[in-house]
Amino acid sequence: MSDADPAAPRDEPSTTQPDPSKTPDREQQAREYEAIHNRLFVVRIGITVLALVIYFFSGASANLAEGLDARFGDQWWWTNTIYILVTLFAFSALMFPLTLFGDYYLEHRYGLSRQTLNGWFSDYLKELAIDLLLTTLFLAIVYALLRASPDWWWAWTTAVYVLLAVVLSAVWPVWIMPLFHKFEPLDDDALSRAVRAFAEASGLEVLGVYRWGLEEKTETANAALTGLGKTRRIILGDTMLEKYSKEEIISVLAHEVGHFKHRDIARMIVSGTVLAALGFYVAHRMLLLLVERFGFEQIGDIGAFPIFIFALFIFSLISMPLSNAYSRRREYAADAYAVRATGSAGPLVGALEKLADQNLADKEPAPWIEFLLHSHPSIRRRIKHAQRLDEEGSTSAVQTES
Repeated sequence: MSDADPAAPRDEPSTTQPDPSKTPDREQQAREYEAIHNRLFVVRIGITVLALVIYFFSGASANLAEGLDARFGDQWWWTNTIYILVTLFAFSALMFPLTLFGDYYLEHRYGLSRQTLNGWFSDYLKELAIDLLLTTLFLAIVYALLRASPDWWWAWTTAVYVLLAVVLSAVWPVWIMPLFHKFEPLDDDALSRAVRAFAEASGLEVLGVYRWGLEEKTETANAALTGLGKTRRIILGDTMLEKYSKEEIISVLAHEVGHFKHRDIARMIVSGTVLAALGFYVAHRMLLLLVERFGFEQIGDIGAFPIFIFALFIFSLISMPLSNAYSRRREYAADAYAVRATGSAGPLVGALEKLADQNLADKEPAPWIEFLLHSHPSIRRRIKHAQRLDEEGSTSAVQTES
């Protein structure tokens, strides 16, 4: 729920990158950057659907499943696991050119990355290994549940999905993020004390305040409240520490604390659980409807995997505007908390303006783009919302005095 998404993990700085602050029309570049990413999103959808159709109707999926079944026999766990691993790896390879273009070439083209190709590829391989490990494990469990409980697997899968999400939220800042970035205790004592004091005054206990090493890989800025319970910590990107005032940094933290005070993590877990249950149930009905028609013996047959993934993929596309709309409501609420907690909209507005410029965010995308694709309100809408709250607060104070 951080205010700005960091660039994908990067490595060594490049000495040839232009200074993004010196570009003549930053907002025009932001609109172009947004438009290219939106087109890439559409292309990815098309390739995903086409790949699933070809994989299924060509018989490649069934042939792979049958070949592995002949090799492992009754050891269906190995058949399923290797099938999933091979399928995911092949899909990643298919998408690699788009990933290279979107995450490396495009970031350099717009002056957002400081990373060399070797550094980017190293991080890409680490990300791929983590994704393959976690996704293969989860899907192998799903297919075990399909066999063990063909009528209620979707409910059990929802429980596993939510449990995994909670566990990963707790361990991600401790085990995964340090694989891509350096984290050190914040060396600015005055800022660290101010951040801690604000968090503690809000009733938030944190492990510490950390300097997030972004600048060796990216020009973009970010800050976040990560982890759960004893792993909760405040991380401040060094690219933000260089350019933002103490008040602006506190306002960004106040936004994150707003999520904590409003119990947004619990809210998102509940809403995510509902959507996950619906998605898995849709996949359940789709499997029941189609597996026998295409010659599979049971819904747990791994050869029917493309049907399962297609159902989840289409459901996620249809439900994405709904989940994004709810997320935007929570972001507005967190902004409102930040304005009230800091006593003014000024620092938050200043931080949002800087984040938009530094991260090349389109401040005012088309309403339909925002509705369909954005989990955060546009920067322009957030600024207007914060300023309106500030004006309402000033009006209320004058009326109280009078």
